[in-house]
Amino acid sequence: MKRLLALFLLLAPALALKASWQTLDTTGDGTPEHVAVTNLADVAFDDSGRVVGWYVKRIKGRAIKDYARAYNLVRPGLPKPGLKNLPLKPVGFTEENGRLVARFTGPDAELIYRISPNHYTVWLTVRLKRPATLIWSGIGGTDQPTTKLLLKGSTKPIPAGNGEAAYAALETRPNSGYAFVVWPKRPLPTELSVQDGGAVIALRLPAGTTELRVYGGQNELVRYHVEGLLGLPGLFKPNIWGQLSLALLYLMEAFHRLVGDWGLAILLLTLAVRLLLWPLMHQQFKAMAEMQRIKPLVDELNKKYKDDPEKKNQALMKLYAEHKINPAAGCLPMFIQLPILFVLWRVIANYEFGQGFLWLPDLALPDPYYILPVLYVAVMFAQTLLMSQGNKDAMRQSLFMNLFFVYLVLQFPAGVTLYWVFSTLIGLIQQWLINQQIKASPARG
Repeated sequence: MKRLLALFLLLAPALALKASWQTLDTTGDGTPEHVAVTNLADVAFDDSGRVVGWYVKRIKGRAIKDYARAYNLVRPGLPKPGLKNLPLKPVGFTEENGRLVARFTGPDAELIYRISPNHYTVWLTVRLKRPATLIWSGIGGTDQPTTKLLLKGSTKPIPAGNGEAAYAALETRPNSGYAFVVWPKRPLPTELSVQDGGAVIALRLPAGTTELRVYGGQNELVRYHVEGLLGLPGLFKPNIWGQLSLALLYLMEAFHRLVGDWGLAILLLTLAVRLLLWPLMHQQFKAMAEMQRIKPLVDELNKKYKDDPEKKNQALMKLYAEHKINPAAGCLPMFIQLPILFVLWRVIANYEFGQGFLWLPDLALPDPYYILPVLYVAVMFAQTLLMSQGNKDAMRQSLFMNLFFVYLVLQFPAGVTLYWVFSTLIGLIQQWLINQQIKASPARG
């Protein structure tokens, strides 16, 4: 246990970042940029108000140590996002009402970015004395981006073109990967073109004040729901698994409305899903327990017929029939339940709770005190003991397989680990009940 704890301390992510402005050279050109450092993405600006880097973090709450290797939605070689042909200078980089705010002004324009520490969406306010063009370009990591332009009055986006548009989107892949989505408060004349392996969005802004939002992050259903984009026509089309994700998402939000706490809502959602899967899990656990019960008899047959595979198989089938055991009985329930549990994991992993639970400061970020990973190891070890029923080989195999997840658990959002620990604990109780029924006594052939 001490060695595992030392491994946690060595590999665990840093504590949650405090959103702040930093001066860093993210592009490697020797000129430092103004960088908004947040838990989800770091956004870098040059002195003219253009976005030179939009670095989406693969692990929430972790500081980026090498921007050259970080994923950047701003693609080199394309016009940098910002106002076109309007001189601007930085006025200030501050924090207001929990958001990081960057202001740039010039003779004919003012550009204000408002960045939330826990959202991928950035709010833009543009004040102009005369009409101007706002450029937004990307997207890195692909030579064939998916592009969408939704014209005013339409419900089906087109891949490119121009006209008054409700939104424009750039995606690394349809319904997956990453995306830039630009949508103004009201439709604006917009042109979307694909070039040099990326894409460029050009919005014609009128004189006066214009409000826009820019989303730069995961091209993912739950995240769009959190950020308020899921209702944009044609942006994301859920498949069967997406529909299941929405059902679990709405159920979790219903539990939150009932109890008023996201930690309790996750526990209730986990309990509801595990109760739904209880019959399948029962069949799987019972089959595994029965196989462990007759393992001494199986070992005897393997030893007795080690030189005659055909007789060994006949003897094994006879043994299974005598004890009314189907060796494959535990496989089908496992294949049915795993996709559901995986979808539940995805829902919690991509949600933004904005709330802690017990010792956890934020359910959307990894546990900074490593308590949940330690609990995970404890319930994993207990489950291994129950499932192996004293079989040392089975115990070693199970521990080896589960230790693979230790490093991943250290990086999971606390809400995901909370779900995983509670789900495993429920399975532990179910396995114990089954073992009590079977009474792992020596089987007789």
